[in-house]
Amino acid sequence: MASSVWRTARESFPSARITLAVRPHLVALLEGVKEVDAVLPLNTKQVFASVHALRQMKGDAIVLLPNSFRSALIAKLSGISRRIGYGRGFRSSLLTHAIEPRKSAEPIPTAEYFHELAAQVFGVDTVPSHPTIGISQAQHEAAKDITDAIDSPIVLLVPGASKAKKRWCVSRFAAVADALTNAGATCCVVGSPDEHHLARAVCEHAHAEVIDLTTRGLTLGSLKGVVGQSHLMITNDTGPRHLAVATGVPVIALYGPTDFRWTKYACDNDIAMTAEPFLPSNLIADNHESACAIDKIPADDVINVALRLLTTSD
Repeated sequence: MASSVWRTARESFPSARITLAVRPHLVALLEGVKEVDAVLPLNTKQVFASVHALRQMKGDAIVLLPNSFRSALIAKLSGISRRIGYGRGFRSSLLTHAIEPRKSAEPIPTAEYFHELAAQVFGVDTVPSHPTIGISQAQHEAAKDITDAIDSPIVLLVPGASKAKKRWCVSRFAAVADALTNAGATCCVVGSPDEHHLARAVCEHAHAEVIDLTTRGLTLGSLKGVVGQSHLMITNDTGPRHLAVATGVPVIALYGPTDFRWTKYACDNDIAMTAEPFLPSNLIADNHESACAIDKIPADDVINVALRLLTTSD
C-alpha cells in the first residue's frame, strides 16, 4: 500500500541511495523491489539497536510511514537531519517536517493516505496510484518449483486472517473450490504457518482435490511468485490480497466487519464483496459487527463472480 512512496522517491531523486527499513520478517517481501538499493531489517521494539542501525547508514533524510511515536523518536535519536512524516500521535516536535493528514468523516484508503504523503514530501502533483511489488529471480524460481506440476488455471484461496471475525467459513471456501474445479481450474490454498489448520480444513471439506501449498515449503518470498503465476485469488481481508493487486492478478476480497474502504485500491482487478452491501456510506462496517458478519456472504455469489473473472482472463 506504500509502494507509491518509494516509487515517487526514485522518480524525484534518480541518483539517491534509497533504503527501506522494515520489520525483519518482511525483508523477503521487499526483496526484488527495483526502486530501492537496500532493505534494512529494523526491529523498532529495540529502540537503541534501531537508532544504532540508522546512525550507521548516515542518511540525509528519513520518511516515516508508521504513525507511531516510537518511530519518530528513533528517527530523532538517530541524528538524521530531515525527518518527515504525518504529524500524529503527539510526535510533531520530533519531526523536522510534520505533515498534517487530511481529515474525513469516511474511511480514507491507506494507499491514498500514502499517495498524499508522497505528493507532499516530494512536491509533485501526481503520484503513481497502482501498487507494485518486486519479485527476485530466486523467488520466481522457488515459486515455479512449488507450482511446477499444475497445468490448469490456478485459483488461490486464502482462508486466513488476523482475526476470526474476518474469516469466511472454510466450508464456503470448499464449496467455491468444488465449483471452480468443475469449471477446469486448480484450486490451491495458501496461508501463513499459523494458518495450516485452516488450509487443511478447506481441503477436508471440499469434494474436489484442493492443493494445500502451505505444505510445500511456501515462504513469504515464494508466495509473491506463486501469486504472480495465478489467474485469480479469493481471499479474506489479509496480506496476500495486496500481492494479487500489485501483480495484476484479479482478486475477490471478502469483507465482514472491516470496512473495505480502509484498504481500497483505485484499480479494476480488486473486487470487494461485502457482507452488507447496502450499509449507508456514513456508517463504518467496523462499528456494525452483527450487520456485517462475514458469513452473510453467500458462496454462490462468490462462485458467480469468480467464474466470470476466469472466463474474462481466458
